Amino acid sequence: MVLYADKDLALKLENELVESYRQLIEAWNSLHLETKIKGLEVDNVISVYSDLDFPINKTVVGLGMASTVDETLLNEIENFYRTNNSSSFVIRVCSLSDPSLIELTQKRGYVLGGFSYRWFLDLEKWHSPFPELDKKVEIVDKTEENDWARTVASGFENVDDVSEEYNLGFPKACFRMKSSIPVCTYEKNITSAGGLLVLNNQIASLLNTSTKPSFRKKGYQTALIDWRLRYAKQNGATIATVETGPGSDSQRNVERFGFHLAYVVAELIKVF
Repeated sequence: MVLYADKDLALKLENELVESYRQLIEAWNSLHLETKIKGLEVDNVISVYSDLDFPINKTVVGLGMASTVDETLLNEIENFYRTNNSSSFVIRVCSLSDPSLIELTQKRGYVLGGFSYRWFLDLEKWHSPFPELDKKVEIVDKTEENDWARTVASGFENVDDVSEEYNLGFPKACFRMKSSIPVCTYEKNITSAGGLLVLNNQIASLLNTSTKPSFRKKGYQTALIDWRLRYAKQNGATIATVETGPGSDSQRNVERFGFHLAYVVAELIKVF
């Protein structure tokens, strides 16, 4: 069967994202941190809120994918954020979502905040461009949670090691998601890069790919992508997906592996 970048594929990928958000909230709240993440879930649409700053906070996913969007649903989401004294929030809008979502958000004064690209790869037809599996990549076990979290955080913060005071709550929650498979690369027994593979319903999501600055330009991101795609295919996944910024190095890397654009994601911001 041929995979097309259509509404059916978009619905599968957005449903997978909703499930990942659901697992992330559960994992975060299992960390026994003082601040919890709140989630509002209505008709497979999930809204996230916390007092802390982290990548998916104050974000709504899945809206307009399975059905039209009406005033009642949007009111419920907006009231969720108002009740939590949030000054703003973001709706991630898939370019294949129902037109009613655009019509309603225009009327309510939402503004465009940016774009990202969602990519897909047909794993049933994909073959690695490399003859052998890169042995520098290894699955990380539970005892290495802190090392993995520090590695990923360091790459995103553009430092070789974050401070001891750095809040590792978000990467640790990603590590603990029930469908996550965390991996690292090593150079002379030092972690150089890290990433996450999430397997849900035969869909493999590549997340949190991050390399420490002094280890860049050495092929670690390529090795992490290849390893996770091979592992996903061997373990029954039929579709791989990843999200990148437009025109980024990450975009070029995934295109080299054969990923195709599934859809554009627009971020619509509501300010109270």
